[in-house]
Amino acid sequence: MENSTWAWIGGTIGVVLLLIILLYLLHKFVQGGQFKKDHILMDGKVVIITGANTGIGKESAIDLARRGAKVYMGCRDKKRGEEARLEVIEKSGNPHVYFRPLDLASMASIRTFAANFKNEETRLDVLMNNAGVMMIPKCHTEDGFEMQIGVNHMGHFLLTNLLLDLLKKSAPSRIINVSSLAHSMGQINKS
Repeated sequence: MENSTWAWIGGTIGVVLLLIILLYLLHKFVQGGQFKKDHILMDGKVVIITGANTGIGKESAIDLARRGAKVYMGCRDKKRGEEARLEVIEKSGNPHVYFRPLDLASMASIRTFAANFKNEETRLDVLMNNAGVMMIPKCHTEDGFEMQIGVNHMGHFLLTNLLLDLLKKSAPSRIINVSSLAHSMGQINKS
């Protein structure tokens, strides 16, 4: 082979390696920080996680249950919620994991969830607003909100306000709103 061919191959390999390194660094940046303090326990703490049957919500439920928290999984789909609850119990070894129906596209469902929770528990240490929808066809909640803003924002706003008294009573409590960098790539269509 000629020297120019070897130079081209070497240059191409260099560019590919540089791209791999840049993609890895971009992945680490977008991923954000990771909580690695395994020694922190949640014994006696009560947690609600919305959308806990999949993704970040389920992984959070597993981790918090492993730490000893009593976890309430608020999910729309009963079958998937119950399957996820059993998986969380199996992976965490904590039997204090509960599925409760919660449809954030329904103000009535949110009010029922909050009222039932207050009848069961006298404290709430962590409310993790995690559930969300994205890239869905244009549709509306049963209360007339555009689905994405209704579920991702209005539903969690109502839920948080209905549980705020318990959160304050259980201080120092936490409200965690899960989001992503995807908002930087979108825009609100007001039509």
